Amino acid sequence: MTTVGRFLRQADASLALSRLQAEGIEGFLFDEISLSVVGAGMTAIPIRLEVADEDAERALRILRGEEGAGPLPDDFVPPEGAEGGEGNFPKVTAKELGSAFITGGVMTLITIGLPGLAAMVGGMIRPPTIGGVLLLFAIGGVGGVIMHVYREGQKEAAEAEERPDTHPEPPNKTDARR
Repeated sequence: MTTVGRFLRQADASLALSRLQAEGIEGFLFDEISLSVVGAGMTAIPIRLEVADEDAERALRILRGEEGAGPLPDDFVPPEGAEGGEGNFPKVTAKELGSAFITGGVMTLITIGLPGLAAMVGGMIRPPTIGGVLLLFAIGGVGGVIMHVYREGQKEAAEAEERPDTHPEPPNKTDARR
């Protein structure tokens, strides 16, 4: 095995490995676990990208940008009907997400906070800290965002099923054999 790269960030190491794999070169990341031991972000122990000895020269050329897939030309136009980077995610606005976060946080505080308030008044528990209340709000807010995105995705899926042009008939296998 030959080391063709050393990286201080996990994302950079993974991207380099993906570029090599896209060109048919298998590689391995070593010392990758050091990132989780030291912490997120940069690490004191570089992550090593290693490939088979016979692939080393070509891998170095690919990583330097001398070979392999390069950037798209400036006049590139995607083919008709190609979806650019949006995937299958529902289309939601930042305003909708913010509203869902606030609603989820408030609903969680009400749902969990009211019984807690009653227990506190009854002397069964001590008053919560501000940090605890904020954490509860944040957890509820994230739950609210997840539910909103899920519901929007369900709506879009139902709308897509109602449109006949989104699901073309699959080709008949018997016709293809004739």
